[in-house]
Amino acid sequence: MKRDVVIYLSGRFIPAFVSIAIIVIAARFLGPEQYGKYSLILYTVLMAVTLSFHWIQVSIIRFLSSMSKEASLVVGRFFSLTLISSLVSLLMVFLAGTLYFKLTGIELSLVMVFAFLSQIYLVHIAIYQAYHRPIRTAVLEGADNLVLLGILLSGIFLFHMKSFSLLFIAMILGLLSAEILRIFIRIKGLYNIDLTKIYWDSRFSRKVFEFGFGISLWLFLSHLLFSADRFIIKEFYGYHDAGVYSVVKDLLFKVATFACMPLFFSYQPKILEYWNAHRHRQALGQIREALNFEILVFVILFIVLMIMKDKIFHDMVKIRVKYLGIEFLFLIFAAFLWQACMFLQKPLELLYRQNDMLLALGFAALLNILANLYLVPRLGYFIAAPVMFGTVLIYCTLVFLFSYRRIKRKVILSDDLSEST
Repeated sequence: MKRDVVIYLSGRFIPAFVSIAIIVIAARFLGPEQYGKYSLILYTVLMAVTLSFHWIQVSIIRFLSSMSKEASLVVGRFFSLTLISSLVSLLMVFLAGTLYFKLTGIELSLVMVFAFLSQIYLVHIAIYQAYHRPIRTAVLEGADNLVLLGILLSGIFLFHMKSFSLLFIAMILGLLSAEILRIFIRIKGLYNIDLTKIYWDSRFSRKVFEFGFGISLWLFLSHLLFSADRFIIKEFYGYHDAGVYSVVKDLLFKVATFACMPLFFSYQPKILEYWNAHRHRQALGQIREALNFEILVFVILFIVLMIMKDKIFHDMVKIRVKYLGIEFLFLIFAAFLWQACMFLQKPLELLYRQNDMLLALGFAALLNILANLYLVPRLGYFIAAPVMFGTVLIYCTLVFLFSYRRIKRKVILSDDLSEST
């Protein structure tokens, strides 16, 4: 298990680095307006794919490895669900692209191809994760991201392309290269997709939906929380200001995720090990320890980024942010607070209190939308940063209170009773 975590974590370095590089390169060479369009369209695709497909992905990871004797049949059923979900997500992307974004035929085609290929790619990644193949997972993710970065740089410097479409072309070619590579590195006999066994199974589909849709809805609401402010800024101030805000927000959140990712993957197995052994106090102790390390990481990065923020955004990214100090301060706090939420909500995950998490996140997302609709046109788009911090703080507070109540009722009391007997 530790070896798998190390391999997977090492493989995640390339996607994390590339995602940060894309923000810097796209903002600097394509400009804030094109980055704003790319950001809004990408989040639209992410929300459509998450709502229609993510519940299938998490179910593949959960169920496939335990059905090895019927792997071909189960993969066929998952693949049939994927095809149906693809049609649903493509319809949502088509409607958003034509009615809201007013994309041209070529632009819309690129976005829809990307949406479809991303689901096929995620199916194969989920299968490798279900069968515990971290090396192949890391190789595919690394190849996808390296090709993406290479195509993006080639389009900018060789073909002098300045449109957001270049980013979608690069992502499509990256996904295609990963699919071609998968054919060469596939494990013979691991799984096969039998086209004769692709059919609708209502009982199987219901089980998959019941297991995965809550997780899918939580991820959808998190995307909504992260993207609602930029959609509102676009409506009142246009793509340029939405792009400027998105660059600052995306860069800080990516850096925070990259910095905290080793902590999450290191402590996750320990927390699960203690919890499954009914050593709940030790599991909670691991959560507290992880949060203390996150605070340390935050303090170090905050000092470094505070010193270098002007050089990063003005000299490296080449964007002018009118209220950079305000946006930076609130967004960096929001970014690390969100990472802390991943540990604060862990007791709710372990106690299967998914509804508590959905209630807290749904309330935070709704509050974020209402606050931005009222404040952004009156005070300026920079106010979205304090609103983001406030709503993430509300989500953290709610999941902490929910976790504390559930732990006090079901965990601590049961531990005390078992110790007394």
